[in-house]
Amino acid sequence: MGVRRRVLIVSDVSAEEVKGGAERMLAHHVQALVDAGMEVIVLARAPSPDAAPLVTLSAHAVEHRLRYGGDRGVQGLRELVASARAWLSVHEGAFDLVMAEQPFALWALLRAGLAAPYLYCCYSFAFEEFLTRHGLDRSLRVRMAARAIRRVEREVYRRAHRLIVLSDYTRRRLAEAFGIGQARVRVAPAGADALPQGLLAHRDDFRARLGWQGPVALTIRNLVPRTGVDLLVQAAAWLKHTHPGLSWAVVGDGPFREALEALARGAGVEDRVRFYGHVPEADAVRMRVAADLFVLPTRALEGFGLVIAEANLAGCPVVATPVGAIPEVAGRVPGNRLAARPDPEAIAETVAAALADPPPDGARAALAARARDAFSWRAHDAALVEELEGL
Repeated sequence: MGVRRRVLIVSDVSAEEVKGGAERMLAHHVQALVDAGMEVIVLARAPSPDAAPLVTLSAHAVEHRLRYGGDRGVQGLRELVASARAWLSVHEGAFDLVMAEQPFALWALLRAGLAAPYLYCCYSFAFEEFLTRHGLDRSLRVRMAARAIRRVEREVYRRAHRLIVLSDYTRRRLAEAFGIGQARVRVAPAGADALPQGLLAHRDDFRARLGWQGPVALTIRNLVPRTGVDLLVQAAAWLKHTHPGLSWAVVGDGPFREALEALARGAGVEDRVRFYGHVPEADAVRMRVAADLFVLPTRALEGFGLVIAEANLAGCPVVATPVGAIPEVAGRVPGNRLAARPDPEAIAETVAAALADPPPDGARAALAARARDAFSWRAHDAALVEELEGL
């Protein structure tokens, strides 16, 4: 066997703990590059001040952590740069290829003297995520912070040799927001992992264990304003009289949860909308298999929509809003439906239409089979390796 190429992946999140979409993509990329015969070093911002500085991910992958005390302002960036400079002085010759998945640790590494060309994998924009987390707050402090984040992103995107995005939507947004020429950007849609063989056959058992009776509409989202779960709660109120047997399951947590529960009480649907909080991934899989519909009520910023693929692979059709890359992704599998608008009435009308036209026997297995082809990782992984080796 030949010498294994050494790849440095620079990230703001850790590959050790898979908590959300960014961590899952990072963990998949680590494994894909190891499978392609490479040695992988992940350089991540430390997940906590007392996190171990080095962890082993697998036989051919390790993760180093840049010291980070948690400050999200100028002091935190200075700390990152100092930590990156110390790390680079020791490990500068330890890698042959460089890719990055989030901006801040990479920005610190560039300030510390990293001169190698790099591939950047762009899923969404940090400055937009920051603004949506602050809802209607457009104070001077918030606006100044968003501008600073945008400057960091502009620098790391413009200095990238090549960029990979998950959708045509994100490629267009890179041009609009940062002036990135589309010739430097490759679209490589993400995949999702197929479920174990035969799992769909246990759907009735899963429903019984969950205590689900009648149709159930499921969503799995971070409970923040941009994900639009408030639109789902209002859609539940819209349908409570015409569809009295319909239940709504909300999986996920976040700062918006208390407000959403109050909204459900105020709309008189607290008995219809159940908030499960965070659940283990194995339970989330069973819930996707058991649900009649998966509802994606996003109001802003959807660079791909991995949850669409995950629902379809569980045989569950999706009702989604026409936001960001959602039409691209949902349109890859027949059986998914788009609401006319990202508002409660349109979501309710589309859910009602889906319930009025239930899939025939065997349709869920057929949907899952189509999703396995539509959301295979093969093309994405091949593009990733090709772009890296092109550096």
